[in-house]
Amino acid sequence: MISGLVHSGLARDLVVAWIAERQLGLITAVQLHYAGVGRGSIEWRLANGSLHRVFRGVYLVGHAVPVAGAPEFAAVLAVGDRTVVSHRSAAALWGFARRPVGLVEVTVAGRDCRSRDGLRVHVVERLGGGDRGHKSGIPVTSPARTVVDYAATASASEVEYAIAEACALKLTGELQICAAIERVPKHAGVALLRAVLTQPGGPQRTRSGGERTMLGLIRAAQLPAPRTDLLIAGFTADFVWEDQRLIVEVDGHRYHSSRPAFERDHRRDIVHKNAGYEVLRFTARQLAEEPLLVIATIARALDRRTRG
Repeated sequence: MISGLVHSGLARDLVVAWIAERQLGLITAVQLHYAGVGRGSIEWRLANGSLHRVFRGVYLVGHAVPVAGAPEFAAVLAVGDRTVVSHRSAAALWGFARRPVGLVEVTVAGRDCRSRDGLRVHVVERLGGGDRGHKSGIPVTSPARTVVDYAATASASEVEYAIAEACALKLTGELQICAAIERVPKHAGVALLRAVLTQPGGPQRTRSGGERTMLGLIRAAQLPAPRTDLLIAGFTADFVWEDQRLIVEVDGHRYHSSRPAFERDHRRDIVHKNAGYEVLRFTARQLAEEPLLVIATIARALDRRTRG
């Protein structure tokens, strides 16, 4: 295709622009060569700012600031055939983890390849079709395989959030994650994944540190597992016991201290109470300083509403 464009008489800069437009603003040294741009011309373009090196042999065309996904795609182009974005970088692309700063992780199958500055390469013997996918045209591990890889270096709370978020986004499900585990049963993250998947109530989404603390207290006290971030009557509730019609909210100072937030919370409580729920609110400070009181209050409410 590139040779055809060159032979058609199209100017080199237009060929370069045509390639970059289809690759998130990126072009490789090999593609530049086929477009008629030699090594000396590459160095000249780097000097005048019309090219910007991302990784060895991969460049941004015309601007130094990459668009979303470009660093990850650049890593795939730099490593070459049978390469996919993976681990934390893949989790960020799929939207259930933060992007690692200054680093892109990829996996290459069936050949040896070394890591380099800003690029961590994981090497595996094979990566089957069930473990591969695409996100916005970027080769990436499938959501289920991404969860497995992510678990190798993530904390238990990060893994729980990733599973719950991936399932909530309908990217994957627990059955697909279990199938991905069975394909790599000796993977470093498998033991943690199995522990998270089999805990009471399964993986739960928690949006803040206070909510994670609350969930830990509930589990440590062996209370019935609640559902989290559940939409009820148009408002999301932090923790919900549907059978007992009980809602527990965690109020962090950052998100609940302003007057608009106070009024929003008050309106939400009224709607939930009108829907037949009892609502308990606790602050992050109470969780830290009075955890036994918090759990005792929830336990008494659950017992009272179970007896009805």
